[in-house]
Amino acid sequence: MVRGKIQLKKIENRISRQVTFSKRRNGLLKKAYELSVLCDVEMGLIVFSPRGKLYEFSSPCMQKILERYKKYSEECGISITTKDQDTQCVDRQQQQDWVWTTPTLGLGSMQPMK
Repeated sequence: MVRGKIQLKKIENRISRQVTFSKRRNGLLKKAYELSVLCDVEMGLIVFSPRGKLYEFSSPCMQKILERYKKYSEECGISITTKDQDTQCVDRQQQQDWVWTTPTLGLGSMQPMK
């Protein structure tokens, strides 16, 4: 049996939305764990539920990952978030567009890690 494609829009039924969130959250956390083990990468994943509850995964330590990200952002001149980006993000979410708020690097512009 082939699964049909689901339409990406907010699930209106509160109970169905909570069930979907719980299942997909667990799947996302599992994938993050698998990626960290299989590829030996450091990663941090932060998810806030609709009620504001925090779920996170980090390998090895969230604080270490956040400090590293902050240092990298400052060195590269990338702002983590600005009010304008937040506004754009909300506007695009309302239009159901995907958002990438960090500027992308050009081909060959990445530097080796120290």
